[in-house]
Order: sequence, then structure tokens, then C-alpha cells
Amino acid sequence: MDYMEERPVRLGFWAVLLLGVFAWAPAAYPGYWQALEGFIPVFNVVQSSAIAGVATSADVWRGTGSATYLPAQPLLLLDASPTAAVRGVWILIFVLCGLGMYVWLRPRWGDRAAGLAGLIYMLWPPLLATAYVRGSLADAMILALLPMALAGAASYAETDSRSAAGVLVLSVLWMWRVQAGLAVAATLLLLVYVLAVERSLLAALAVGVSGAAGFTSLIPLWHVRGQTPVAFFDHFIYVYQLFGDGWEIAPSVPGWQDGYPFQLGFVALAFSIGAVWLWRRDAIVWRGTAPDRLMWFCLGGALALILLSLNVSAPLWRITRADRLFTYPWQMLLLAGPLLAALAGSLPALSLSLRRPLLWTVLTGLVVLASYPYLTTAFTQVEPPPSPRAVFGGNNEIVLLSAALTEDRAAQEAQLDVTWQVLQPLPFDYNVFFQALAEGEGEPQVVSQLDAQPLQGERPATTWVPGEIFTDTYTLDLAATGAQVPDATSSLRYDFGYYDWRDGSRLPIDGGIDDKLILYGR
Repeated sequence: MDYMEERPVRLGFWAVLLLGVFAWAPAAYPGYWQALEGFIPVFNVVQSSAIAGVATSADVWRGTGSATYLPAQPLLLLDASPTAAVRGVWILIFVLCGLGMYVWLRPRWGDRAAGLAGLIYMLWPPLLATAYVRGSLADAMILALLPMALAGAASYAETDSRSAAGVLVLSVLWMWRVQAGLAVAATLLLLVYVLAVERSLLAALAVGVSGAAGFTSLIPLWHVRGQTPVAFFDHFIYVYQLFGDGWEIAPSVPGWQDGYPFQLGFVALAFSIGAVWLWRRDAIVWRGTAPDRLMWFCLGGALALILLSLNVSAPLWRITRADRLFTYPWQMLLLAGPLLAALAGSLPALSLSLRRPLLWTVLTGLVVLASYPYLTTAFTQVEPPPSPRAVFGGNNEIVLLSAALTEDRAAQEAQLDVTWQVLQPLPFDYNVFFQALAEGEGEPQVVSQLDAQPLQGERPATTWVPGEIFTDTYTLDLAATGAQVPDATSSLRYDFGYYDWRDGSRLPIDGGIDDKLILYGR
């Protein structure tokens, strides 16, 4: 039931729909942003499999499941480009985040508090960073499905509605097929919620059965294990990072995560502190009620999840070996988002004056204004191919987006134009090699070759930031070495790749099937 009188006009609902545009507007811009995960979602949306494996390491727990890309399929059928389809999924995710929070909290907090919580969540800095800095479609979809599951659980516990049970079951199952590791944590969180707040054994049974079904669906994929891209225990966050103002990626710091924005946001923190103060001041009014239990759950759950992302929790991760489920420990911080937003959004439910249109409008305005620094991102007009031309490195460090070879036998020259994107920090300033070889009987004969630093040495590889896109041109003089060049009717083979100039070792390509990209002239 509502704990306040509401007017027919649902201001909170319309705030989520209209002001929430600020959250997803960047996803509607032409092109795609230079996220840390690059074009991985675009590549995998057109080559979807049970677990994404294009330019990323397929893994049953850490990997991205096929359900992540399912919402994009109708757009692809309507002849939308893969990039546009992925941007459409991002928009859907933000809308679901806001509406899920609203539907979950409206019966407890009322329209305006629920709308405020939904808006806070849509514009929450870690959620915006997941989209516009990291570009992780799977993590963001978990953040959209969790409020939907909470809403379904709350409604089912109160009304025994079959549709509410369906929303709950579908949300949990979908999470397991999006990213199983985060789904484990989200399912446990849901179990605590229905037992501690809703106190419904039926809802707990629905969550447990849904989680078990999701786990069972992964059994055929049990053998899919990939290499972790980072050392898990090197990426706990520090307390000061939860409150810092920095938004830039710092390539000089070991690991881009050390410069990644983890701040919880001024609005979420300030509003939450104010809400807790009002709640405890009038604790006797709510004592023993469902709203009181919900406040305890949000406060305790948010603090616990934040602690699990800090270094102090490292012994617990080691004992439980739960690090096998996640890429980074700070992914637990993301699950605190709905709880923190619910806590912050409860202000109008706790104070009659903050429910009044003028002050409530001020609160929503602060939410939007405070989000402005987190809505800035770098866009690119580079249109990615349906699949990478090649992926270099054992850990998918470099994605070659295009490689255009132009051969002029009359001028005795060959030119290669390449465009690539970086997905992981590189440990060494690799050189590139570009060779022309004449194939015949026996070993191919090197006609001409080039070894150089990419980008004329102006940007060494160790300064490349994940997500950045580079273009360079390499030219071979086919007559420079004095080797005999085949006539115009014969073809030359061209090899291109990256190598360590200290020992000559080359970066593997496409998971180790070769150590070079092979092209042919005409």
C-alpha cells in the first residue's frame, strides 16, 4: 500500500521517463563511443553464440551470455546496423533501470519517492561508467534486470500474482544467461530480500527454483573456460576512490582500473545520509513495518556489497574462491546501485515537505545537474566491420578493424592502411612488421620488409588506452632490397603483425592460429 496520498498525475513516473532521457541520450548519438571494451558488443551481436567469443575470452562464469544480445535481434531483423542495434539495447537498459526501480518502490515509498529513486539509479555514476566508459553490455543488463526481479518479488509476495511471479522468474533466468558470475551474487541478494523484507517463503522458493534452473542451463557449457584478462586480487578499490572526482583514465598507472571512476556520486551519498537521519529520527513510526525492513536491507546490503569491493575483503574472496566467478572484485559495487538509489530516493517518503512539488522538483533537478560530469564520452564515427579483421595478443589486446592493401607493380610499391582498436593495456612498446614475400617452390622469398614503431613512434604502445582507435599507413618499396620481384601476372604474399623487438617473438593472432595477418596482392 502507499504510505501517502497521491494525486492522479504521477510526477515520479513521468520524471523517470522524461528526465531519464539525460541518461540514455548519449547512446542515441550517431556512431559509437570509445569504451574500454571497444566494439566487442557490436561484433558479438551479429555472431551470437551461447557465450560471446569474438575479441573476448569465452568463459561460463565471467563471459557474456547470448541473452545479452537477444533484445537486439528484432532491430537486426528490421535491417538496423549492428551498431544501431547495440545502441538500441543500451537505451532499453537505461529505461528498464528506471522503470524497474519505480515499480519496485512505488508500493512502499509512493510515486514521488519511487520516481526520485528511479532517476537517481539511471544517473548513478557507476551505471553511467559501465555504459560510457567501460562499455560492458552484460554488466549493464544485470543492473537493469535486478530491479525488475526485486519488483517481481515484492509484488508476488504481496499479491500472489502469477504475472509478478513470471517477471521474477524470467528476470532471474535471464540474468543467469547474461553473466553467470554476477547472477550468483544477484540471486543470493534476492533471497536475502524476500526472506528479510517480504518474509515470503513462496517468493523465496520462486527465487531459489529460478536460480537452480539458471544454473542447470549452464551445465552444457561447463567446459567453456577462458583465461582471465587481469589478476583478480590486483584490482580491489580504495576507499578514497568511492568519493573521488577524477573521471579520466590514467594510462601511466598500472592497469586502467586504477583510473576508472568508482565514485558513488554526491546525490546518492548525500540523499542517503539525509534519508538515514530522517528514518532514525522517526524510527518509532516505522518500527516493525515493511518500509522499516526495506530501509535496513538497503543500508546493510549496500554497505556489505561496497565492502566486498575493497581490499579488506580479500581474505574472504580467497577462502570462498569466489574470485572464479568475477573478472574484477569491484563488480560487487555495481549490485549496490539499486539499494543505494532506493535509500536515497526514500527522502520524499520520510518527509512531507520534500513531497511538495517545489522541493521535490529541486531534488530531481539536483540529480540531473550532478550527473552532468559523468555524461561526457568520446565518440567515434568509425563504423566497425561485422567481425574483426584480426585480433592480436593472447589476451585479445589489439583488434584490427580494417587492413586495406594497395599494390602498384609499375611503381614497385605496396601500401597498407590499417585501423585498430586497443582492448587491453600493453606491457611493451611493440614494433610492427610488414613484409612482401614471393611464394614458389620451397620457402617464400622476402622481397621487401618494414620494421617500425607504430604511429611513427609518436605514441608508443604502452601509452595506448583501451578503447582508443588508431589509423596508420605502411609503405613497402618492392625494389629496395634488390630481390627479384615477380612479374605482374604473379601474386605476392604480404604479412603484417606486431612483435617484440628484443627477442623477435610475435603476438599471436586469433587465439594462436597464427602469428601474422596474411594478405595477397594483385
